[in-house]
Amino acid sequence: NFYTSGGSKLNETARSYKMIAEESKAIKDVDFVWITDGKGWDGVGAFKEAYEEIPFVFNLTNIQEFVDLVRSEL
Repeated sequence: NFYTSGGSKLNETARSYKMIAEESKAIKDVDFVWITDGKGWDGVGAFKEAYEEIPFVFNLTNIQEFVDLVRSEL
C-alpha cells in the first residue's frame, strides 16, 4: 500500500497488520511481509510500533532487500 496523506486509517492499518503478523507466526513456513510507503506515514506512532514487531517491513527504498531475501530462499 502507499499513503499520500495521514489519518486514522493509517493507525488502524498498522495495528491490523501487526496483529496479522503476530497470528501468522503460528503457521509453519509462513512469514508475513508488509510492503508499504508514502509520506502519509510521517509521524504515525502506530507505524513505529508495528515496524518494531513485524520482522519483514519494506518500502520502495529497501524493496531490493526483500527481493534478495526471497531469491536466497529459493
